[in-house]
This record gives sequence, C-alpha cells and structure tokens, in this order.
Amino acid sequence: MSHLVVYSQEDINQETRTRKNETKVGENVQVLKKSDATLLERLNQCNAEYVLLGLPEDIGIRANGGRGGAYSAWKPALFSLLNVQSNCFGDGSNILVLGHINFDDLMLAADGINFKTDKGLSKARELVEQIDERVFEVVKAIIQSGKEAIIVGGGHNNAYPNIKAAATGLQLSGVIKTENINCINCDAHSDFRVMEGKSQRQWIPICL
Repeated sequence: MSHLVVYSQEDINQETRTRKNETKVGENVQVLKKSDATLLERLNQCNAEYVLLGLPEDIGIRANGGRGGAYSAWKPALFSLLNVQSNCFGDGSNILVLGHINFDDLMLAADGINFKTDKGLSKARELVEQIDERVFEVVKAIIQSGKEAIIVGGGHNNAYPNIKAAATGLQLSGVIKTENINCINCDAHSDFRVMEGKSQRQWIPICL
C-alpha cells in the first residue's frame, strides 16, 4: 500500500471553497484517521458507505492506441464534488475521500516510450501490469471492508484490477463463496480490436 496517498482533513479543506450561510459537501466528507493499523483495519473503523479513490494515469489508454489525458481527471472531479452544496439528497457525510494511488514513477517511465513500436508497446504493457497490482490491493481492501468504491481516472485497463479486487474482496468478506462475479463493462465505443495486450485478453466482447 506504499503507493496510496491518503488524504488528510487539511487536504480536503484546501480544496473546499466555503461560503457564509451555506455548507459544501467537502465540509461533511470523511477522511481516514491517522493510525499504524492496516488499510483494511482503518476502513473498518470508518462508517462511510462510499470510498472515493483517484487513479491519475493514462498509460493503458496510450498503450491501446488511445489519446492520453485521463490522468488529469481526478483533481478537477474531486474539486467539483467537494464544492457541491450540501442538500437533502446528499450531504457527503457517507463518503470517505480516501485519496489517490501514486503512479508518478510509472508515468515518468511511460514518457520515454514510443507507443508506435512493438518494443514500446511491450514496455507499456509491463507498466500496466504494475498499475494492476497497485490498484488491486487498494480496491480489494475497500470492498472487503463492506464499502462501495467510487473510482475516478485512468482508463479501461483499470477495469480488470477493479473487478478482480471486487471479486476477491467479496470472497474474503464472506459475501460470496466463488471467485467469480457478474459485471457489465460499458465502453463508449462499439469497435472491436485484435485480442492483444494484457487488458484486452481479459474480455469477451458482447453486443447488447
């Protein structure tokens, strides 16, 4: 879990624009208390129903021939959420803002890759496997604690570790007995591509 950047109350306060006579969601959200306990233990001590997590990376997208930029989605999405006015439909008190996973080292390594070559794609896919490992461990703990994960940022390559973590977390918590879960993986594009690369080998495309 060394790559998980856990947010403090001060971090949330810096992103929340308070105004007199109104309450923002950011004033009600929860953060993890500082502790030497494991991530799972700390999550179990929190009564929030939802856990917000950022994945600021776009290596998988670029490795799949897509356009980069998804790494930048997390910060503005968090800012917008924290500064929504609290209301009767949602005041933010049932949300834990966990933080984000640090991919700076992998993003830096990706900057030196030529994604148009076979050698470059091979290196990129090795980085995607490292992304998978970091995402899996954090999301598994969230699901095992009985909470629902809301994940912002990254690309479709993150779907695999997220779903794998959900299945493992549910099994470890005793909610399910099998390692398999049903899911619908929605994509904005109706294209079919050659079955190549780690993330694409995980899926059987189905048209609904």
